[in-house]
Amino acid sequence: MIKLLITFALAFVAGYIVNEHTGSDHVTRAMHSIEDTATTIRTDHVALEGHLARRERRDEMMFTLFDRVMTLIEKDVAHQQQLADN
Repeated sequence: MIKLLITFALAFVAGYIVNEHTGSDHVTRAMHSIEDTATTIRTDHVALEGHLARRERRDEMMFTLFDRVMTLIEKDVAHQQQLADN
């Protein structure tokens, strides 16, 4: 059971790290834009806000999923201990 818990934790951390490093860099693209400055900055700020909101929702969903997995593992451990006691 401990191996399963460690595997879930490592998979969660690895997925989070890989996703952070493979996503496109919206901030740099907004800073180095050479198009019409007034239009581009307004558009890039809107896109950046949307990206940050999606990232926050994704992070919340990942932590919620991690909590649910931990709860299921705890219930499974409690059930296994109850079966061992009987």
